[in-house]
Amino acid sequence: MQIPFELKNKINSIIEGVSLNDLSKERKLLTSLYRERGPIHALSNDKQRLSYLLTRLPATFAVVHQVLMQLKEPVYSLLDLGAGPATALLAALDAGLPLTKASLIERDPGFVALGRSLLSFEAFWICQDLKKDFIVEPHDLVIASYSLGELQEKDRMEVLAKFWQCTEKFLVIIEPGTKAAFESLMKMRQALIEKGAHLIAPCPHSRRCPNDWCHFSARVERSSFHRKMKEGTLNYEDEKFCYVIFSKKQIEPCQARVLRMPKKESGYIKLQLCTKEGITEKRIQKMKIKWGDELK
Repeated sequence: MQIPFELKNKINSIIEGVSLNDLSKERKLLTSLYRERGPIHALSNDKQRLSYLLTRLPATFAVVHQVLMQLKEPVYSLLDLGAGPATALLAALDAGLPLTKASLIERDPGFVALGRSLLSFEAFWICQDLKKDFIVEPHDLVIASYSLGELQEKDRMEVLAKFWQCTEKFLVIIEPGTKAAFESLMKMRQALIEKGAHLIAPCPHSRRCPNDWCHFSARVERSSFHRKMKEGTLNYEDEKFCYVIFSKKQIEPCQARVLRMPKKESGYIKLQLCTKEGITEKRIQKMKIKWGDELK
């Protein structure tokens, strides 16, 4: 997908006059640190934040947009926990959610400033760490996008309980599409099920996951700046992710979920599906269907 034209123009305006070479160096440094130490807990300078804006915001935006399109009911208020530069709110608005109120918690003042400059929506910001006590009224939709994985497991479970208390309708958790992140997400999935939360996506059931690495993919178009920053030749990239959506009330989950890229065969498409009975394969006549889709 493409990020909205208006958002793209705002990003281009923010980086105007900034050396792309400098931003590329900061991106490489962040990538190296991430591989050595795991998730980065805080960005240390404005160039790192701008590097994130060019190279990570588009992919995160595409993932959140894809996940939120699965909500079964309208939501009018959103609480984003670990909001960064308001990426999830920007995606929610573009996805057409009829929001009238949004609250965003983000510990980095630099990201808060960037988020304010990117938004045309009046949002309430709280600049603090998620591990500290925060008081917010419940919201229809609570989202934690690429934020819980940065915490130690003990802190993660404590914060997760707070998130559930803030939820009136839906809780969405999105993490990177790595095996380690998936395993962490499965622990959070089980903890929420034990609290009586109703799992509505991506799983067709609330039993133990039969897959040892369930993840999905979102394709995002790269801008020319994005390609230069990553020294890439393709005009797109695929962002791998895993996620869960929980509801406060019982909602019928999907019947089946496409777990892998569909394989084309002569006159048919072969699908690997997660169903209420477990993982199965199915052949269907050719139709437009992709990895991660709900099969009705």
